[in-house]
Amino acid sequence: MKIDGNEMTVRQNDLERAGKKKEAMELKREFLKQVREAGDHCPCKENCPHHANCFECVTLHRGHRDHLPMCMWDMLNERLYKLSLLTEGTLEEYGKNQP
Repeated sequence: MKIDGNEMTVRQNDLERAGKKKEAMELKREFLKQVREAGDHCPCKENCPHHANCFECVTLHRGHRDHLPMCMWDMLNERLYKLSLLTEGTLEEYGKNQP
């Protein structure tokens, strides 16, 4: 099951923005149903008692605020990369020059 960038949730988001709340909710429910039926969807490779339990995992990460769950890394990196292009992609070089 593809979760990141899922076409159904992209459409659901578009419907939500267009004010079509009922249709958006139907798609949201269908997507979540498919995720549940697909089984293990967790990309984390750690042997963890919270593996594939998003509620526990995200709650714990929010609690300790040390780092994000692995499932969020790709989305965050995508956004940071786009932001770094605003400064001509110099973020990596900037980091090398910091104490």
